[in-house]
Amino acid sequence: MKINNLWEELNFEINTCKVFKKNEKDSKVLLGGGNRNCNLLIIGDDPNLFEDENLRIAPNSTGAFFKNLYELVELSPEEFYLTNIVKCNLRLKDLSKEEKKIYADVLDMQIALLNPKMIVTLGQEVSRFLLRDQTLKISEIRGKTYDWDGGIKVNPIYDPNFLIRNSDKKKGSPKWLTWKDMEEIKKNMESING
Repeated sequence: MKINNLWEELNFEINTCKVFKKNEKDSKVLLGGGNRNCNLLIIGDDPNLFEDENLRIAPNSTGAFFKNLYELVELSPEEFYLTNIVKCNLRLKDLSKEEKKIYADVLDMQIALLNPKMIVTLGQEVSRFLLRDQTLKISEIRGKTYDWDGGIKVNPIYDPNFLIRNSDKKKGSPKWLTWKDMEEIKKNMESING
């Protein structure tokens, strides 16, 4: 119950703070959606990944593509919580240094409240942000597991936007590699969940 109260406080704070509402489209700021009581947290950088806390998605959006990807490996929304670094209709690249610091603090609070055992980062920018290393290249870090604070495992994969733009599906292509990465993530989650 205490965690739910803290979650509601965090939600209230971001919905009343002007930093999180950059333009008139930001009538509501979203912490994320999915199952807050699971072991897997997925972090993206795309306001089109989901439209509400129930992970409703628009047709032909990045979210629709990502849904196909996780369903391909039989991962269901009940098994993860999905959030974006930026909680409004912007991306990480649109933020000032000060705003990035505020969003980093919010993300740290979310992670502390969710207490996942594994985090999947979608793309290079999210991976760099979470792992606090601006030199990382997604082509070199995807498919690897990194230790994060509190023993949480971090698995970077390609950004769904990047995958949409790259139609190649042959063995060794980014789409093929991401499918293999998602299979491994599903296997690891089954092991963690027992």
